[in-house]
Amino acid sequence: MNEHSGNKQPVELSAESPLRFACHAGLPCYTQCCRDVNIYLTPYDVLRLRRATKLSSRAFLDRYTRHFLAKVTHIPVVQLAMNPDTLYCPFVTEDGCRVYEDRPWACRMFPLDLAGPPGRYRLIRGNDRCLGLLEKDAWTAGRWLESQGVGPYMRMEEEFQAVMPAGFEPGQRLDAGLGKILFLAYDLDRFARMVGDRRFRSFYGVDDEVLNQLQEDDEALLRLAFRYIRSQMEELIRLV
Repeated sequence: MNEHSGNKQPVELSAESPLRFACHAGLPCYTQCCRDVNIYLTPYDVLRLRRATKLSSRAFLDRYTRHFLAKVTHIPVVQLAMNPDTLYCPFVTEDGCRVYEDRPWACRMFPLDLAGPPGRYRLIRGNDRCLGLLEKDAWTAGRWLESQGVGPYMRMEEEFQAVMPAGFEPGQRLDAGLGKILFLAYDLDRFARMVGDRRFRSFYGVDDEVLNQLQEDDEALLRLAFRYIRSQMEELIRLV
C-alpha cells in the first residue's frame, strides 16, 4: 500500500479500484510531472501531435523527438525530447499543456501506468511528489482513464502490436530492416507517398475513392500502414 501522508491507495489497481486524484494550477507540483521524464510515443501519439503542431511527420520527429532502432531488438524507439535547458516537455507552459487535446497516451494515463497484465495499473508517483493524489475527487481507475480519452489510444496501440508476426515475443531480436519497416507507422507522410504509387494501390486495393478518403483521414491511413507493415513482416521474416 502507498501510505504517504496517511492517504492509502493501492499500489496496483484494477479498473474498479478507487482512486483519488485531481490536477490543477493551484497545486505546488503543477507541471512538475512534465519535467525530466521519459515519454515514449506510440504511432498514434505521433499522429495526434504532428496534427496538433501542423507539421509533417518527419518535421515533427526531427524537431520534437529522439528516435532510433534499439540496439539489441531493432524495435523503433520514439521518445519525446525534453527541452535541453529546462528539462521540461517542449509543449508545457506555466499555464499547462499547449497540446492538451492531443497529449500523448502516457500523459493521459497519469498518475497511472500499465502494470503488466491487461486491465492492471499502478501509481507512477506517491503523494509525496504528486499532491493531486491528496485531493478529494473520487474516481475508479477505469472511470479516470475513460474521462481522459485513453480508449482510442489503447485501441490503436493494440492494432499496432498486432502487426508483429505470430510467435514474436517482446524483447526478441529483429533484423534491422524489419525495424525500419515498423518505423513507417511513425513516419506516416513517407507511407502516404508510398500509397500514391499505382502498383501499391493495385496490390492493396486502394482505388481513387479510397485514396481520397486516406488523404482526408490520417487514422485510416495509419490503419492501412499497419496492414502493410504486417504483410511485409510476415513476408520478410521468412527470408531472414
